[in-house]
Parts: sequence; C-alpha cells; structure tokens
Amino acid sequence: MTNKPPFDSWEKMADEMAQFFISTETQTHAIDKLTKLKQGNRLLEDFWSEFVTWKKLSGYNEVTLVGLFKKGIHPTLARKLVEIGQMRNSDSLDVWYEKALSFERSRREAIEEFGGRKSMESSGEERKKPVLDVPRRDPNAMDVDRRREMRRCYNCGETGHLTARCSKPRKERREEMRIVEEVKEDFSTGRE
Repeated sequence: MTNKPPFDSWEKMADEMAQFFISTETQTHAIDKLTKLKQGNRLLEDFWSEFVTWKKLSGYNEVTLVGLFKKGIHPTLARKLVEIGQMRNSDSLDVWYEKALSFERSRREAIEEFGGRKSMESSGEERKKPVLDVPRRDPNAMDVDRRREMRRCYNCGETGHLTARCSKPRKERREEMRIVEEVKEDFSTGRE
C-alpha cells in the first residue's frame, strides 16, 4: 500500500499553511481589493503584480480568480482574449496572464511601429464626427404645453384637450342612443 503525500510540492504546502493562518480581516480586505482592482491605463505587468499579491490572501479558487482577472484588465484586452485568443473560463489563470501579456506586448509594438491614436490626431488623418446643431433645452423643464398640443379629443377630433373636457356633444353617446332606440323599435314592432 502506497501513501500519497498530502501536497504535490513544497510550494503547495506553504500556500495551504499560509491560507490557514490568514485572518478573516486580511482575507476580507484582499477580496475587497481584488474585486475593485482595475488595470486602467497602466501596464499589464503592474496590474498583475498587484493582482498576485491580493490573490494569495483572498483564498479564492482558480475559476473565481480568472473571472476577477477578466473584469480587472482593460475591457478591450479582455474582449480580444476571448474573441481572438479564444480563451475560456476553464483555462488557468497563468495561461490567461501569459496570453494577455502577449497581446499587450503586440499592441505596444504596433503602436511603436505604426503610431498610435495621438499621432493620427496630430497628422489630421482622423475623421471628425459631424457636429449636429441641435437646440439645447433645459433638462428640468416640463413639456406640459407640448403634451397638451399633442392631445387629441376622441369626441370631436380636435387637438388641445381630451374627451372629458370637450364642450361639443358626445358623438359616442349619440351613436349609442340611436342604436338603442333602433333595437327598442325593432322589438316593439316585432321585427328581428
């Protein structure tokens, strides 16, 4: 009978021991930092070094860490990793980092070789969006008058008021009364 060691390596044992002795306050703080951590405009390597620090203290499993890594990196980079890099949630965190690093380095090399957005703007090659001349209005102003103009009376068909405020005789009631009178007349004379 062979006994399998409880840990595959010395590092795994050290990680397990460290996780066991982390206080709940430290773990809560690390989780809070990880969930709020964003790459922004800094290099992926800088983001990764901070991410790794908090990941060790959080106690999260690999799948959760991959999700937090995806949320934390720049959205364009995350989209490219999934679309072009065909990365999946089942891939390890290290694979995600290596692929993201490769994509970011390629992007930086392309910017160095071909220029970035700023150089296009300065050369005047960037297309400018047409500016629409739309009159500005007060966002707090109420559209009472406009709504009133758009109202149409079902009784007379005119705009500016509703049927309840219409001064003209009610068409529906006149029509209903005519039909009722005809029906009464038909029954009283015996016609059907």
